[in-house]
Amino acid sequence: MTEENRTEQNSAEESQGTEEDTGVTASTELAVESASFEFGEEATKNFPNQVSAALSYARANKYEYGPRLRDADLTWNVVSAERMSGGIVRVRLEFMPTSGFRGNPGLEYMDIDGSGAVLARRQLSIPKENKPVVLMAIATFSVILAVVSISMMTVFKSEGGDPLYIAGRTLWIRAEEPKQQQFITYRGSDIDGTVYNWAMKPEDEANNELVYVKITLINQTSGTVNLVVDESSSTLLDTKRTAYEPIDTIARAYTTEAAPKYAVAGFVPMWGTVKLNANEQVTGMMVYELPRDSSFSELRWTASDSVSIRYQ
Repeated sequence: MTEENRTEQNSAEESQGTEEDTGVTASTELAVESASFEFGEEATKNFPNQVSAALSYARANKYEYGPRLRDADLTWNVVSAERMSGGIVRVRLEFMPTSGFRGNPGLEYMDIDGSGAVLARRQLSIPKENKPVVLMAIATFSVILAVVSISMMTVFKSEGGDPLYIAGRTLWIRAEEPKQQQFITYRGSDIDGTVYNWAMKPEDEANNELVYVKITLINQTSGTVNLVVDESSSTLLDTKRTAYEPIDTIARAYTTEAAPKYAVAGFVPMWGTVKLNANEQVTGMMVYELPRDSSFSELRWTASDSVSIRYQ
């Protein structure tokens, strides 16, 4: 091989290597670009610079919260971070007074570029005290009542019937297989009929996740059954026989933007007082907080009846 040919071959190999490197780089950039939406601690982990910039800007510019909050001690929590076009990340924060506050936090978002500069800021809601939470509870209870309907289901279950469908003294209960995910989002209306996107998250985001169970209750008696669905209405047992109480799906819900990744189709919280006349039924979701990757052995229902549904 002549020196000239060797030089041409080396140049071709270098050119091919450059094209391959460029392809890898483009592929990597595309993969990074596709990672678009994270919640809570995952948002902080994957977008640390943008989240830090948003928190710093919020603390330094409280005047935008108005006269009631601009001089107050506030606490901020990271709700989510979403990658937008052009390398911009939209960071959503919830904010509330640090002490003496019981209610729903406010919500805002900021668009942050790669250098940490705040390009836009929008306040979506302000912190609301307990009274709106009560209204939300009334609205959710109305949704629960809306799904109550006359049931002409078979009074007796055959031996080969659904193992998740059990009869108690007064209630037939069906509890579907528990499903778990880091966050739960769903759509629902408030007391005025305005539809919002709602979300729930674990109190311990680093170690726990949410588990939801779809439950159907049927009054098989000739009279009226009054139920109080609260923290003592049921327990979910894991395979270690550790029992977990349901969480308050009204108090724990907050408004947010749509997050299809965590959306639960047909989600209706089951919480509060429920009145079932003869042959009526109600269907809704109970939510529990368990350590991540738990497995389940049994659900025990104790509100107005005593029923156990075993999953293993």
